[in-house]
Amino acid sequence: MKSIFLLLGLAGLILPGSAVTADGGMWSTTSVENVGYVSLEDIRSFYKLMPIAQPKGSGTRAVGNGTVTLIFGPGPRVVSIHGLRCTLSHPTRPDDKGDILVSKTDLLKLIDPVLRPTYIANRRAIKTVVIDPGHGGHDSGTVTDYAREAHVALMVAGKLAGELRQRGLEVKLTREVNQHVSDQSRVDLANQATDALFLSLHLNCGRSDVSGIETYTVAPAAPGETERPANEHDAANAALSAALQSSLVRKAGAKDGGCRRVNYSLLSSLRCPAALVELGYATNREEAESLNSDEYQSKLALALADGIAAFAAVMNPETQLKALPPPPPPPAEPAKVEPPKKKAESVKKSTPRKRRPAQRKKSNSRRRKR
Repeated sequence: MKSIFLLLGLAGLILPGSAVTADGGMWSTTSVENVGYVSLEDIRSFYKLMPIAQPKGSGTRAVGNGTVTLIFGPGPRVVSIHGLRCTLSHPTRPDDKGDILVSKTDLLKLIDPVLRPTYIANRRAIKTVVIDPGHGGHDSGTVTDYAREAHVALMVAGKLAGELRQRGLEVKLTREVNQHVSDQSRVDLANQATDALFLSLHLNCGRSDVSGIETYTVAPAAPGETERPANEHDAANAALSAALQSSLVRKAGAKDGGCRRVNYSLLSSLRCPAALVELGYATNREEAESLNSDEYQSKLALALADGIAAFAAVMNPETQLKALPPPPPPPAEPAKVEPPKKKAESVKKSTPRKRRPAQRKKSNSRRRKR
């Protein structure tokens, strides 16, 4: 799978009619259990997508245009954006026409930011990356016979810091050694910067047969719920998670665990775009052995750096969705300077010899015969 922003173009997906902002007021909604929903037909029409036939019994609905494909399902909380698996905040619902309804929250705070990141209203240039190696000190995180979460997170963080500094970004680490750092200290470090993004690195745990990389961002506020500070960047968080997850899956070759939404206290208090990445499962022997290797850690760091770079490019306010200017005209050819003409030398004209008349020849022949 290609990086999502390389696939859609660094400025986002440019669609016919895309000068129209996909804001909340323009959609016709249906309320289901106090949640506003938009019909898939309206979404398809806005983005100029066409229905795509799906295998019978697959439990999926798909629309696309050859550049991007949206597949809803299987399951009511799953959407794949050109192969990138994401979890919806609200389940899709069937409508009375045999199609489905998609929550307006998921449309505005997940699908549209991934398709058109340069339409994010409060985007700002990213100059600082706060890298947070999870746990540390007496808090070792997940520990198995194969991997220690706090150690692997610190190793990848150090490699990532070097990659980002080479690309001209300022980097701050919440810890550089095996020490305990409070969540509040991690949040404060990120919130002190006005041009930052925050990335927390962890390892997952589960059944021994489960593997893969997962990227988490704070969940949008539910209807009637008080918004958390991090909800100011819901749209940017979606774009960030898509950039990171697609780059990690493509470059590290790991199983795609998808982009997910959570209410972790660490993420909820941040005032900048933020994501938490589970780099793999410490409880899966094969994956954990890779996570302990220097080579795989370097792959993860490079993939994270590429994802951050793609996200930073689309968050720059100078990156606009507009037609490229026409190419400049070719430079005028230099004027040819002709050498001065030489004066023609006077040539005496010779008068051509006149031929003797043909009859002279005849008379000669007659003489020979005589």
